[in-house]
Amino acid sequence: MKNIVNENRIEKKFVYNQGDESFRQFLINGMFFEAFEPRLVNSIYFDTTAFHDVWDNINGFGNRKKIRIRWYGLINKSNIFIEKKKKINSVTQKTVKNLGFFNNYTELSNFINDEKFLKQEFILKNKLNVKRTVFVQYLRNYYELPNQKLRLTIDKNLKIFNNYPTKYINLDKTILELKYKVTESQYVNDFIYNNKLDNRNRKFSKYVNSFIELNDSGFI
Repeated sequence: MKNIVNENRIEKKFVYNQGDESFRQFLINGMFFEAFEPRLVNSIYFDTTAFHDVWDNINGFGNRKKIRIRWYGLINKSNIFIEKKKKINSVTQKTVKNLGFFNNYTELSNFINDEKFLKQEFILKNKLNVKRTVFVQYLRNYYELPNQKLRLTIDKNLKIFNNYPTKYINLDKTILELKYKVTESQYVNDFIYNNKLDNRNRKFSKYVNSFIELNDSGFI
């Protein structure tokens, strides 16, 4: 399967403490509908040996990236994808490649640990010298406006695995994320204001926050 380059988009994140669902009023006011069934999102992140991607994010660099392997739901019932997500100031671009199917997590881990993984065209083309760092899992709900100008996801029950599938740390946050085309920026800004979404918009990286949690716990 060929690489797929998604259209450039804006992403705005709003962070809530776990159990705080005051954002639901925004869903009602905005008349969002559920676009897909909720599903588990599984992401294995990669970084350089010096953790450049983490530090680029923490230091607020305008041009930064992250690399991850992702699948949805059960591993043996989902395609596995490798993604390069690049952030240039406020614009996000994502490149995706389908790695195919794996029977279980052990099989995927063996694939990642094999030298052939780092010799794939996707890795070489993007000049990636990376190692596995963090495994994050969460439940995602999907919503969309009827006019399709704005999509919204809600991520909760975030787990940071030190040893999948039994040992993990809970990240007690709920993340609401708005996703839209650059050309719809003014529309979305007006929509946020008119429908009274609160002011909890801030930078939040699941990878960076998970890395910090594991580091503080002595696992990295």
